[in-house]
Amino acid sequence: MFLGFHWFRELYHDAYDSGYEWFRGITRNPRWLVMRQLARFRGVRTLRAAELPLFRRFQSHSVPQFSGESVFPYADSDFIVQSVAKDGLYLGLNLPPESLQDIITYAKQYPCYGDRKPEYGFHYAQKVESEQWYERKFATASYFNTIETCPAIAQLSCDPLILSIAAQYLGTNPVLISSQLWWSFVTDASIQARRKAAQLFHYDLDDYRFIKFFFYLTNVDGLTGAHACVQGTHRRKKLRHELNRKRFRDSEIIDAYGIENLVTIRGNAGFGFVEDTLCFHKGMPPIRHDRLMLQLEFATCDYQMQHDRVDPRSLFVYSASLNESLNRSNF
Repeated sequence: MFLGFHWFRELYHDAYDSGYEWFRGITRNPRWLVMRQLARFRGVRTLRAAELPLFRRFQSHSVPQFSGESVFPYADSDFIVQSVAKDGLYLGLNLPPESLQDIITYAKQYPCYGDRKPEYGFHYAQKVESEQWYERKFATASYFNTIETCPAIAQLSCDPLILSIAAQYLGTNPVLISSQLWWSFVTDASIQARRKAAQLFHYDLDDYRFIKFFFYLTNVDGLTGAHACVQGTHRRKKLRHELNRKRFRDSEIIDAYGIENLVTIRGNAGFGFVEDTLCFHKGMPPIRHDRLMLQLEFATCDYQMQHDRVDPRSLFVYSASLNESLNRSNF
């Protein structure tokens, strides 16, 4: 009986996610919806890459030069691109202390929004009070309009090394399609909440070719929201996983691709990594303390479906005795 209910609940959530994706695509951008149906297949992605106007030139190592001084002066872009192409992952593109501190200061001073809802704004130091006010627990909270409001994130988004890596990997001039800064909270989240928070194995389909840069802004280990990736699965997937794109449990992915390919990414605040999230991946639910993370995403085309831009007039922020709460916060 219990197993039957569990199976039905999983089926319901999968159907809901698929239906919502189709609704978003039909009402907002049908081209995005078509891409989502086709890009899961490697053959389609290969054909699409061959059509890129600069792809062959890039493949012959004629990569455009991006001017300016990088905050990553010692990183080897060629090695990083080779690593992502082979494994879907590169570890160790770390933020300089100044950039890290600037983003942490921003996260303290600006409101985040519970479960990515504009009507559930609060400052991190007031999370407990705001959850009481809103009468709900949050699994995550995101910041909006980060490129426009955080100079440190804006600087990273046009860093010449990051742009060079993205250009080489994509085979064309990179387009910034997403900047995401968000908290993952310690909470007893339901399976559905974990699905929405990307805490079950899945793979992304944001374009035919795309690449992401991640940075931990808090110390992260196996108990504090580590990111997990199944390396190599951006190049090879079981046909059933291409046909049925859903959220998967750990056992199914490990059985299919081997535990030896599972990488759990740990690192101190400032630790960064580059990933093609066409790989199976997930965020592990934090158990010991909350996790703050930054993501920058580049692709060949912007479908206007990934960005964090929200009309400021639509945002509501809970606020009560902010200075007192900031003094109590240990973040």
